Amino acid sequence: MQNPILLLSIIRIGFFQKLFYTQSVNKNPIPYLIAVDGGGTGCRVVIARPEGGILASAEAGPANIATAFGTALQTIIQTASEAWQKAGLEAATMPQAVAVLGLAGANLGDVAQRLKRSLPFTHSYVTDDRETTLRGALAGADGCLAAVGTGSFFCSQSAGVIQSIGGWGFPVGDDGSGARLGQDLLRRVLHCHDGIEHHSDLTRSVLQAFDDNPAALSTFALSASPHDFGCYAPQVIKAADAGDPQGIDLRTATVKAIQSALDAVGFTGQQPLCMCGGLGQAVSGVLDPAYRDSLVRPRGDALAGGLAIAQNISNQSQPM
Repeated sequence: MQNPILLLSIIRIGFFQKLFYTQSVNKNPIPYLIAVDGGGTGCRVVIARPEGGILASAEAGPANIATAFGTALQTIIQTASEAWQKAGLEAATMPQAVAVLGLAGANLGDVAQRLKRSLPFTHSYVTDDRETTLRGALAGADGCLAAVGTGSFFCSQSAGVIQSIGGWGFPVGDDGSGARLGQDLLRRVLHCHDGIEHHSDLTRSVLQAFDDNPAALSTFALSASPHDFGCYAPQVIKAADAGDPQGIDLRTATVKAIQSALDAVGFTGQQPLCMCGGLGQAVSGVLDPAYRDSLVRPRGDALAGGLAIAQNISNQSQPM
């Protein structure tokens, strides 16, 4: 159960500002590092020492500050406080940490500034999850990255030059993502009901879950979040693996979207390619050969990337 005193202390102290850490950190060593990875699927937090070694971690539900700011804000606070408590640290020591947050949607609108105002913290760096994921996966090396979970973005790094596309949010982006795949499935179900497409076991089972009532499906979709849509993606992958024709067709369209995006960031078949995120890993085996043959295991995840960035900030902040 969450410690209310610890949580209240953290709220009062505040934490996390965007792209800001003050010169005052030069006066005192910084004993702890915090990395936060938040998106449409979940929120993860780790606490570590600058010299290495994870002290504690915690996980919770979705934390996309662009699509559900209030919920994400609360989730970040609660998850960070849980990790801090697990580490056996006093709330009063929280301001001494360097916090790096890689959050889906942080590049959109003024949400990062709103987060800064809501959760001030002495030393923090707020960025979207592209930077932390790329840093974790490639660890500074050249290569390409497809991060495909509830949302999606695509990056390449060559001789220190980073190019990225996507990350524009579900309403107008997230091509090849789990949310988009789930939405496409529901649209396909309605097409089958209307006679535009032919039903398969997959589409029939989804419609049956809505009591064979297409209006109920449509009503659900009106208020569904990216996470809600994304929950249908595993059904598509499982059905495609079993040979379901509609599942295969939907998965194929998703793979084409992913490969087109990778081409747009400069993938040529000569660079290492990391597929990150639940859906990215699920479809990696059915990529075209040029992509599949370039696959390498990510060197780390977004939390590892966040800690590496926090370590750099901490090193720059130590007294000379």
